[in-house]
Amino acid sequence: MAPGQSATPSPKLSGTLDVWTLPQGDDEKAIKAYGKAFETAHPNVKVKLLVVGEDTYVTKINTALQAKAPPDVAVMEDRTWMAAGKVVKLTDKLKEWGVDVTDFNAGGIGRATPKGTVDSGVYAVGDFLGGNVLVYNKALFDAAGVPHPAADKSLTIAEYSEICRKLTKPSADRNKTVYGCSMPSWGPAIQAKDVFGPDGRTTEGNMNGPAMVAAYETAAGILRDKLAPSDQILEAAAESDLFAAGRLGITWTDFTETPKYIANGVDFGIAPFFVIHDGDNFVETWTAPWGTFTDSKDQAIALEFLRFIATDAQRIRTQVSVDPPLSASVATEVGYGKDDPVKAAYLAVLDAAAGPQVFVPPGVEAFDPAEVLRLLVDEKRTDTNAILDDQAVRSQKELDKVWARWDKLGG
Repeated sequence: MAPGQSATPSPKLSGTLDVWTLPQGDDEKAIKAYGKAFETAHPNVKVKLLVVGEDTYVTKINTALQAKAPPDVAVMEDRTWMAAGKVVKLTDKLKEWGVDVTDFNAGGIGRATPKGTVDSGVYAVGDFLGGNVLVYNKALFDAAGVPHPAADKSLTIAEYSEICRKLTKPSADRNKTVYGCSMPSWGPAIQAKDVFGPDGRTTEGNMNGPAMVAAYETAAGILRDKLAPSDQILEAAAESDLFAAGRLGITWTDFTETPKYIANGVDFGIAPFFVIHDGDNFVETWTAPWGTFTDSKDQAIALEFLRFIATDAQRIRTQVSVDPPLSASVATEVGYGKDDPVKAAYLAVLDAAAGPQVFVPPGVEAFDPAEVLRLLVDEKRTDTNAILDDQAVRSQKELDKVWARWDKLGG
């Protein structure tokens, strides 16, 4: 059954629905649109939205949970809430609503589960599919005689570095320099399996393994040689701004930035993110996992709103955002990308490389990729292995503790 064709009738509801969210970067346009549409369908319901800062969101939710007064609906930012039984499990509800979870992208819906897979239970629903992809300036590639990256195969970081060197055009005027690429500190470590192993439990040989050591040495070389903008330069203009200005050959982006590139007349292509192991294909994907707590005061309204997000909101999303809906069938139904080559290219990359990450419980903070690059670039250290060894040892201690807590929860 397609989203929107629910198996159960919509109940008559009245009351106030308290919805909490993190800032969404677009003045919360989508969730506000859902609220208005839901109020139209349920005239006796008022949707009250609260936007909580990213730094305080989890703490504020935890405080509300301790007081047994959580919001009715919220973004489930901390999977510990699911594992601890504080969130209403929706697996059976989705079936009741006629929603097939296999219709949702695995990487996106994974954010709505305790361990990143639907087998661990679905506790929330998402409305869109976000992806961290690479965009590249076709004109700069063609001028340098560099082949365009494939849409169905990730570049290795070594290949990415080689492209970066070929595209860079230095200038005495820093404001005219064309950088070959960008190099975010988190880039080499974007895949959890490369940092914590395939089971998410081991840093030794992963965080400090040969592939990660080589990756951070490559990343440091790019920054030392000024092939990518430094943090100081990015304080004045973000990667997306430099790319829109034609001063960056290839960079990472959230797909919501693409209208800026189109408006600036940049002819660009889209590719999967780079990887540190040859043969990997990878795009990190996400959604806003909306759920309700077991102590939320009005389960009836909350669950009906979640059903709305899983169904009708999928279509509304395509009207208020450039992101595709999380539902593949709705994307097909509304013709997402049919007459838009940029959206079509994005879907092609997601189809080829998107998937769930290896699960790691929250709370491992010792690993600091930015510090690794700072030591290698600013301090000019050459002992990459020793730097990562230190972080791997400290991270493993934290990792063991968070897994012990998680396992006690029965997660």
